[in-house]
Amino acid sequence: MSDIYPIAVPKWGIEMVEGTITTWNKSQGDAVAKGDEVFEMESDKIVNVWEAPVDGVLRRVLAEPGDAHPVGALLGVIAPAAVSDGDIDTFIAGYAGGDAKEAPAEAAPEPAKPVAQTSDAYTRSSPSVRKLADELNVDLSTVTGTGRRGRITDDDVRDAAGGNDAAAGVQVIPLSPMRKTIARRLTEAKQTIPHFYLSADYALDGLMAHRKTLNDSGDTKVSVNDLLVWCVGQALMREPRVNVNLVGDDIHQFEAANIAVAIATDDGLYPATIPGVEAKSPAEVAQATGALAEKARSNSLTKDDISGGSFTVSNLGMYGISEFTAIINPPMGAILALGKAEPKVVVKDGEQSIATVLTATLSCDHRVIDGAVGAQFMAALRDVIDSL
Repeated sequence: MSDIYPIAVPKWGIEMVEGTITTWNKSQGDAVAKGDEVFEMESDKIVNVWEAPVDGVLRRVLAEPGDAHPVGALLGVIAPAAVSDGDIDTFIAGYAGGDAKEAPAEAAPEPAKPVAQTSDAYTRSSPSVRKLADELNVDLSTVTGTGRRGRITDDDVRDAAGGNDAAAGVQVIPLSPMRKTIARRLTEAKQTIPHFYLSADYALDGLMAHRKTLNDSGDTKVSVNDLLVWCVGQALMREPRVNVNLVGDDIHQFEAANIAVAIATDDGLYPATIPGVEAKSPAEVAQATGALAEKARSNSLTKDDISGGSFTVSNLGMYGISEFTAIINPPMGAILALGKAEPKVVVKDGEQSIATVLTATLSCDHRVIDGAVGAQFMAALRDVIDSL
């Protein structure tokens, strides 16, 4: 059966554990050429395209749009037309059997007899949804599907079973696959990463004057955040020990400042990466940020757009937030949270004056960054800002 090629959930990035098909671009029985876009899959805040690595025919489609599957799960099969259906079925059975070997279960009370499902409900649901319906004793023929093309989802089954009951006047909003990914990753990060925090105030009057000069003389408008991201890139070159990822038991220290900027959209935060910030001008940083923000809002970020980050910057100052602490986005070792720049009384050389001050808080992974190293980075950032 060497001519049979399995279509499995790919692993796009270190942190990916599951993916959700959003669209099949080919139907079962269609001819497939090497390089054809076969399906689109959402994972870790991106939608990426899976391209066929071989020529053949899409002989089986085993997963439906809207269903989440773990990395390595079988989604379909490509094979030449000459391969028999029997060989295809044998291959699928062997693939599934090799992936999931269940341990013997202890004796348990006899479960409720599964509800017989109608053929229409069967075609509108995935195997995992039908399994959940059996466990909850839900008749799928009575369930209205809210998924793509009326497909029945896990949440639809739980709603029918009374698992998502809400008080009067309360709207129940199921988590989207993207929100589920965000929830899983942030929960894991907060529970497993030993965070520590360092805060410092920065006077931005020189930076603001420099920004005005840039905007008066250039075609690209540079925001305060763009200039701060540029400053962070320079500071990372001065203190590269915070410009790191933790991968397994190894620290990966980056030569370039590949800064992930947290972009807010209706579906959550997208940590999109600007590569090589240290080598860019503030205007080029502004252009890169704008392009990534547009792609995030149109749900067109690629795997490359969200991978390869070495450090994260999150800015909520534009929402009037004075200061906050951010959760580290693994595998990166740190994230810098920027608050609002506002007038404050400062004392310099014994004299009081009014300055535009911003509070920044650095969240560090103590497994890879020590407190003194984090403090030296914050000092390096001050030097860069004060030099403008």
